[in-house]
Amino acid sequence: GTWLNRDNGWQAGSWGSPGKLQNPSNVTRIARAMTAEDSAKHPQIVFYQAGIGTGLGLYDQLLGGGTGMGLSENIREAYAFLGTNYSTEDGLSKPDSIFLLGFSRGAFTARSLGGFIAAVGILTKKAMPFFYECFADWEHAGDDDYAPRFIDAYCAAFPAEAETYMFAYRKHLLSLGLTQEVQIKCIGVWDTVGALGVPVNPFLQRLGLPSFIREYAWYDTRLSDVVENAFQALALDEHRAPYSPAVWELDEGSTTNLKQVWFPGAHSNVGGSFEDYGVANLTLSWMMDQMSGATRDATKPFESLDWIMFDKEYVQRCLDWTARWYDEQPERKVYKGWAMGKVYNSNTFPKSLAGAATRTPGLYRETDYATGKYTEEYLRKTNEYIHASVRMRMEQGGREVEPKSKIGVFFRKIWRTIAFQKQLNAYRPQRKGGVFHGAGPLHGWRLEAGDKTQHDQGAGTDESRRACWKYEGKLQPPGRLLREDVFAEKGFEEMYLRHGGKSEGEGKITFLESPSSAGKRISGSSGNAKTF
Repeated sequence: GTWLNRDNGWQAGSWGSPGKLQNPSNVTRIARAMTAEDSAKHPQIVFYQAGIGTGLGLYDQLLGGGTGMGLSENIREAYAFLGTNYSTEDGLSKPDSIFLLGFSRGAFTARSLGGFIAAVGILTKKAMPFFYECFADWEHAGDDDYAPRFIDAYCAAFPAEAETYMFAYRKHLLSLGLTQEVQIKCIGVWDTVGALGVPVNPFLQRLGLPSFIREYAWYDTRLSDVVENAFQALALDEHRAPYSPAVWELDEGSTTNLKQVWFPGAHSNVGGSFEDYGVANLTLSWMMDQMSGATRDATKPFESLDWIMFDKEYVQRCLDWTARWYDEQPERKVYKGWAMGKVYNSNTFPKSLAGAATRTPGLYRETDYATGKYTEEYLRKTNEYIHASVRMRMEQGGREVEPKSKIGVFFRKIWRTIAFQKQLNAYRPQRKGGVFHGAGPLHGWRLEAGDKTQHDQGAGTDESRRACWKYEGKLQPPGRLLREDVFAEKGFEEMYLRHGGKSEGEGKITFLESPSSAGKRISGSSGNAKTF
């Protein structure tokens, strides 16, 4: 969880405000929600790593979080844990299952770790003493001036030919019995940011660090077929320019099950770190439904090793805590409803000096991994969806992005007085640009469902009636669709939707049929384990 440390979570006071415990991110909360064993008695082993920028000193918090320093160390530590603990198939039990989760820079770490595993596999215990050399060889693949440290003469490909070189590298490790090919069951991330998966601080680049992008270009965050499932929750309302989302794209013929869903909220709303967990609970429950297999193909048998089992009582406590917090707020009726939580403005001073940018779902372009810049080619197979909470927030009159700090709230009151504004603006992600505000993230997209459009949206199970967003803008040929994601019946999303009683929006949400009756649970040996 970026900027959040599950174990040393004290946030020092500033500007006259007292210190307090940090608010746990969704990575922290999902780690705490995992049960010790699944339904088939397989141990669920958790390795939690604090995100970049969670050190106690100003140097760690400013430079570590702002530049990506420490990423290499984090990847090495997580991989060393896997190499030490991973158990292969031995004839009596199946191999361990690997799940990787992260938020923001932690998401980048998870994706990069997945890239390293895809390139090298999991080194055997006899090869682990040479792990650093192997990591350095992968790290510098594509570097013309680099001489491989571990495997040199054995590989015919040159390091500059990165993909060919790493294929030959892994093949030779396998022939020597030094590595093992593995599958990653799932990578689940909240809002990976930056063209290469890490935000670029433009001021540090101008201060003599122009090689920053090149330094981290070797981290391969693309999806490999080694990854069976990949899920990403994305923030519609993040406006910081360095925090552009790193959207996944599937290669032609890829077998990975990919789903990327857009939610209302800024980066930290979606990943969780504010006192108001209204939006964070949306993305947490959504991720739990994906990782637990609740939304899987119901025609296939359920295998407990393929999914994670969560403690529903812990999730219930999280929802109860949020409800109690709302009850203590002066405007609790405004924010307490499902999908109505506060959406904060993240692009405040001094962060705003780095520039602003509106996110553009369904319209992102390919990234040149050598330069970190976008090309002219639009991403194609991204499997993007819009969450139902966006539609419901619009329909129920949820509020637009608003300031979090006291000084921000003060200046907003002054502006409302000057502008004779009686009410705060409603949430309008489709808005056109104006004198005092830019265009919304869904400008150019039209909400449709069968023969109805815009706000009066019923959502049945009939595909022709399912809510979707149709692009009618000018950035690319019109007609592209972003469908609304569907809920798992009796899943964690439904649990949140119905928390505290029947929800007004329940009848307008599309549900999948419950897969619980499809197939039988296969009870594997209790010697198997899951590693996170």
